[in-house]
Amino acid sequence: MKYGKIALALMVLITSIGSPAYARGADDTYKVALLLWGGTDGFIAQMTAYGYVEGENITYLYVNLQDVPPEDIQTEYEKQIQAMIDDGVDVFVTETDTDAVNLRNLVGTEIPIVFARSDDPVATGAVADLVTPGGNITGTVTNRPHERRLQLLTEIKPSTKKIYYIISTYALGAEATLQQVQAVAEELGVEVIPFTAAMSPATFSVDPASWTELIQNMPEDIDWVFMTPFVFLDPQETAELMALSVERGFGLAYIIDQPVPGYLISYGPSLAASSGQAAQTVDRILRGASPAELPVQTAENFLTINLEAAAAINMTIPEAILRQANMIVRPGYFEALATPTPGS
Repeated sequence: MKYGKIALALMVLITSIGSPAYARGADDTYKVALLLWGGTDGFIAQMTAYGYVEGENITYLYVNLQDVPPEDIQTEYEKQIQAMIDDGVDVFVTETDTDAVNLRNLVGTEIPIVFARSDDPVATGAVADLVTPGGNITGTVTNRPHERRLQLLTEIKPSTKKIYYIISTYALGAEATLQQVQAVAEELGVEVIPFTAAMSPATFSVDPASWTELIQNMPEDIDWVFMTPFVFLDPQETAELMALSVERGFGLAYIIDQPVPGYLISYGPSLAASSGQAAQTVDRILRGASPAELPVQTAENFLTINLEAAAAINMTIPEAILRQANMIVRPGYFEALATPTPGS
């Protein structure tokens, strides 16, 4: 997946709306570092709506690790971050609170850092409190999507008994989220079987040895595989998981609203929308607000149902679930995306 491939280049490293009244003065150019490996379009579009025009009153800075050997990524990343600091960066924007905490360890506590998504920023140590973050980090928290996703799995398949819950070693605060999910599972009479997958800095995906262990430990009678943040698969791992899903008849559940081939359900925040919320926070900081006093915002969750994936494992989606879906993926959707349009 493009999302995961871009993401892992960084994995190894670690409320008012309106025209901006610039804290520095109308002629100054702000410098905002975008460490958003899930895409920057939503963030930049919202900043543009607030009156920030690239090349006029704002400059966006990026980390480029495209051709860097895996063994040199950490050093090159730190070098580029330091160059941003030397260049006078005003705000760093990260994909998640895990990224923000790792970045704070590198840049210190003076430069504001805004994260676009988090499951529990208090648990990760990104903020002291959701209302009063108390440091140089603030951002947007997801609205407990993992718990609701678990509930949705039992509504889609009422006979659900076992869920294989995959955790990444990179994700801070994963244990706190797991405890919340297990509490809901206990109420629903469902067994959540966690497996912690090690990420490989060489392949930017689950380490081969860890992947083998993940498959070997997968119960034969699971109903679902439940992905969590920072679990990324290489093409071979993805193909093997898809084949097992069809062979054994279990569904796959993804972490954001983005439709993904083979994944029956995707439930969570929108990358574009939550990045837009991060832009709102950055706007306020550029106008003089302190991140220590900016409450963490809450992202909206969205539901995507993939009927093509459901058909592959002979699962019928209840009408009540389809009515809740923000997006329904029908057979042929992904093939159409891959087919060039005339003149393209």
